Amino acid sequence: MKRMAFLIAAAGAAIAATPALGAVPAAGPANCVLRIESSASSWIIRGYDPFGGAPASGTFELTFTNDGDRACEFRPSFIVDGEPFGLRGGDGRRVPYALMDMFGGYDATPSAGRTLRRINQRTVVVQPHSQQIVQYGFAVSPEAISGDGLYEQRVIVEADGTDEVPLNARQISLGIDVLPSAALGLSGAFRMNNGRATVDLGELHEGVAPVPLRLRVESTRRYQLTMESQNNGRLRMAGTEWSVPYQLVVADQAVHLGSGEGRYRGEAGTGLRRDSLPLAFLIGDVSDRRAGTYSDVISISVTPQ
Repeated sequence: MKRMAFLIAAAGAAIAATPALGAVPAAGPANCVLRIESSASSWIIRGYDPFGGAPASGTFELTFTNDGDRACEFRPSFIVDGEPFGLRGGDGRRVPYALMDMFGGYDATPSAGRTLRRINQRTVVVQPHSQQIVQYGFAVSPEAISGDGLYEQRVIVEADGTDEVPLNARQISLGIDVLPSAALGLSGAFRMNNGRATVDLGELHEGVAPVPLRLRVESTRRYQLTMESQNNGRLRMAGTEWSVPYQLVVADQAVHLGSGEGRYRGEAGTGLRRDSLPLAFLIGDVSDRRAGTYSDVISISVTPQ
């Protein structure tokens, strides 16, 4: 749940001729016998909050082990496993990503179906009965994320020998797990005071106060706004019983705060939402009130539903 508070005041594909995934080729005299192991069976970026400011990225490893008696020399490649490129979400949309080989310093992304082969690409050499760890940077394009949930794609990691014959291969799932999340902001006629937005309604008159304000809401799905009033929907003069009733109006919907709390639900629908909601104050009866400053403190929180 994200929360903000402010003070209001008023004056007055399959691969041919590829060894079984993860299998160890039969050993012969002075052979390279390569195994491919991963730091995790699935390379998933866990618990990603699209409004949290953290990058949508992670680092993962492959360990290449040579159980043979001859050195293994190869180039690792990623191949899309029989589907279009991109992480697939629940709505069927594809989210692009990037894979960077940290050992060779090249882009290993299978954006065209497999890693692009480069003439000067550095090869991995694993001596007999030794191993080599290769790190990969995995990053997702956050602007392409269309909502929360798991986005995933199966790929095949293939170790291609210098003669282009695969030495071994294994399957890995790439993905990002997007948390249900929401963020809240305020724009318009307000000023910040001690970390809190202060809204000046000017001289109080019955009706809508002429103060332009908007709530900016971002959410990975439909959301609910909860408004809490310190004075139960009344502007109160400090140290007295004098008060003026009011209501909040969010996107033309009146929100009553008489019980201290009111709610507004965003429009129905699924997927990422970016809304800019008009926010107004509907002032009640101001007759026979003492002159002075009337105020209230409102807290607004947003929760994805």
